[in-house]
Amino acid sequence: MAHELPPLKSLRVFDACVRAGSFTKAAGELNVGQPAVSHQIQALERDLGVKLFERRGAQTFPTPAALAYHRAVAAAMADIARASTALRRAAAQPGLTLATYPGIAMFWLMPKLAALRAADSSLRVRVTTAERDRDVRIDDVDCAILFGDGHWPGYESRLLVREAVIPVAAPPVAARFAGRGFAEMLAEGPLIHLEDSDRRWFTWRDWRDARAPDARQIDPGVRVTNHGIAIHQTLIGQGISLGWSG
Repeated sequence: MAHELPPLKSLRVFDACVRAGSFTKAAGELNVGQPAVSHQIQALERDLGVKLFERRGAQTFPTPAALAYHRAVAAAMADIARASTALRRAAAQPGLTLATYPGIAMFWLMPKLAALRAADSSLRVRVTTAERDRDVRIDDVDCAILFGDGHWPGYESRLLVREAVIPVAAPPVAARFAGRGFAEMLAEGPLIHLEDSDRRWFTWRDWRDARAPDARQIDPGVRVTNHGIAIHQTLIGQGISLGWSG
């Protein structure tokens, strides 16, 4: 069967050309010259006996046969990549790769890793972070700590902690609101707002509706897109943010 397979180099170039949409972009991605890309595509076309790309003016487009072939090639290359990653991991020293959000990694996970390393000093721990679930490469990690209802088809999940959402502030800022109500805190701030396009995290408006529904004003404060930045600004006394305990 080996003689029936085209050269892997040609398949990698073909995959890059279809994904990139042009030979020039594919050459840049592969860090080779465009003539080298053209040579590999011509060699693959001779091997398969099929025209894979058509030139229309200055642009090159994959043929219907090429698009169908690419689906199989891309899937096979993804399988090879996953198998290679698993093999490298198995050949390496015992290790644990964890994925989670930057805020959880910084403020919850990393402090707990010392106990894990103390229990097994030979264990190699690698922590990767991503802002969105869709950016977590599940196949490249041993486990992931994610926010959700635990329903991830094809994967085993366990409840790690139940969270409580509370306002947090540095002592000097918190002292200003000692003995005062939530409505005054929400109106005066300064509040640090965490923007989340997925709308899964609690916002100040959500917290107001749950804990101080009679409060009318919410300080516009400052908006950030990263939980770590929000907590850092809070720690240095720049405002009040929503924290998670659990």
